[in-house]
Amino acid sequence: MKRPQPTEFPPYYASYIDKVKSDDVVKELKDQILNFQAVISEIPEDKEGYAYAEGKWTIKELIGHVIDTERVFGYRAMCFARKDKTALPGFDENAFAANSNYNKRTLYELGHEFAIVREANLALFRSFGEEELSQIGNANSKDVSVRAIIFMVAGHATHHLNVLKTKYLLD
Repeated sequence: MKRPQPTEFPPYYASYIDKVKSDDVVKELKDQILNFQAVISEIPEDKEGYAYAEGKWTIKELIGHVIDTERVFGYRAMCFARKDKTALPGFDENAFAANSNYNKRTLYELGHEFAIVREANLALFRSFGEEELSQIGNANSKDVSVRAIIFMVAGHATHHLNVLKTKYLLD
């Protein structure tokens, strides 16, 4: 799959897309499952509810945010690939986190859920041909291609994995 062109996504998503180092984004998405679970498995139990600053998400909420965003982006990709021209709304990630029960769940459950959601999205993304990948839709009042969404999914997970490692787990 070729990389998305800058005309295929809003400029603020470039930071996520730039985090995808390989042109084989599907392989990167697949590899992230084990990478994500490996990092989660090393988190000490006494740190699971840790937030590095006032008003920041806990480790569990950060992982939940990645899962929620994965679902939202997967839905957007499916709608646009299917040529649904309905403009899709944005979402408030802070409201999602505040109204979740991620802090009541185990890291094992969250890691497992991430893998399931990612595998479902991978099955969907692998089904797309060039025509589907090139479809443009509107989400959060911005135009974006299916191809760009797929790269955004990978870059978003990389971004939050890096945040987890640098802001939460450096002790």
